Amino acid sequence: MIVWASFMGFVFLGHFQMSILAMMYKEHRNTTMSNVTQEDFGPRYNWTLYQEGQLISAFYYGLSIMSFPGGILADLVGPFKTILVTNIIMVIVTSVSVPVSGDNWIPLFTCRFIIGLCSGPSSPCMMSLIAKWSPPNEKSLFMSCILGFIFGTLVTPPISSIIIIHLGWEWSFYLTSIVGVLFVVAWFILVSDYPIDNWFCSKEEATFINDSLEGTVIKGWMKPPIWKMLKSVPFIVMVMGHFGVVSGIFFIVVLLPKFFYEALHFDLIKIGHMAAIPGVGRVLAGLLYGGVVGFVSKKYEFDKKYLRKGLVTCSHLLPGIFLLIFLFNFLFEFGEYLVLGILVMATVCTSAAMVTTTMNPQDLAPNFAGTQIGIMGLFGSTSGFIYPAILVELTKEKSDIHQWSILLSIIGGVYLTTGFLFIIFGSTSIQSWNEKRSAIQLNV
Repeated sequence: MIVWASFMGFVFLGHFQMSILAMMYKEHRNTTMSNVTQEDFGPRYNWTLYQEGQLISAFYYGLSIMSFPGGILADLVGPFKTILVTNIIMVIVTSVSVPVSGDNWIPLFTCRFIIGLCSGPSSPCMMSLIAKWSPPNEKSLFMSCILGFIFGTLVTPPISSIIIIHLGWEWSFYLTSIVGVLFVVAWFILVSDYPIDNWFCSKEEATFINDSLEGTVIKGWMKPPIWKMLKSVPFIVMVMGHFGVVSGIFFIVVLLPKFFYEALHFDLIKIGHMAAIPGVGRVLAGLLYGGVVGFVSKKYEFDKKYLRKGLVTCSHLLPGIFLLIFLFNFLFEFGEYLVLGILVMATVCTSAAMVTTTMNPQDLAPNFAGTQIGIMGLFGSTSGFIYPAILVELTKEKSDIHQWSILLSIIGGVYLTTGFLFIIFGSTSIQSWNEKRSAIQLNV
């Protein structure tokens, strides 16, 4: 169910990035764009470049606001109720988005903002469930469950493009809501916050999981030690490392269709297929990283500090180098296959983040995994309006491969900087602020 939950996290986000290409009249900022035929896939609206950017960023405005409270909510109310309620709201708002869309962009902006708000608790809730359900030597395998999000990047663009072409962009919203209803029903039946409370988990299995956690995870809620977190150097560099990863993922998840459309001039069906290719690499690489780290952790007494920091070479340093290569576009123009190849390699390497900075909250303080992920999400989601704002400034007069190469090189620099900081100052040791002094330990 964590796989499905993370998958829905992308579907509610990703279908819109394809739909918006069919919802608006494009501004012709260069001669090649003026020759692109704008097919009839449903009503089109006269949104400006600024308004388009705001509609794309609306989700991230909501996400950034709710990520931190969402982490506390995950630890206070519990992942089960939080995910259930927020997904019900997202299903309703996604359906309402169609009739409220028009030349007045504010109602649709509001809908996307609400969906962003509801998405805020998603990652903290999943990390909270993993902390409560996974034995320590199997955490890498459990972290592979977040590949559902990556799988969403694989299937959503091509499926959305097919739906838009054959049924119109409105059905991209409606079918997303239908899949959301199915998820809500399954979540209600199958999920619980703790193994001991689950209908389908035997008492023996619940006892095994609890004993394996050795008291590091305690049932009950206590006010998160937020001030101690914010003073913790390992926590700070973990948050910065997460921002670096999210910067690259934001480009692949949100801006890639726009990049293909404006810089490489692909049509909608080609955008759908090409945008899925980095997702294939992420899924395969994510399975490989999770499997290898899980095997090494169980088979050998290998210090996880060296695993985390060593794999930062893949999750941060190599993607940074690949994206900086785009600066060579100013010397000679890259072909579309070279561009796609570089992006795929950067994306494949980035998947290692699931066993580096993304897993690090489980190392530092598993009792407050939800709150940590919430704070990480708060800062990480700012990429959703920082980079669109930069892009608007870069492409005011012209939107071609050169302007986009500047943006990609900036993201590459962020990767390198945050990766080196994590290698130097990061930690995998349980922090003193993990302890819940007033909570009662789980009895099974």
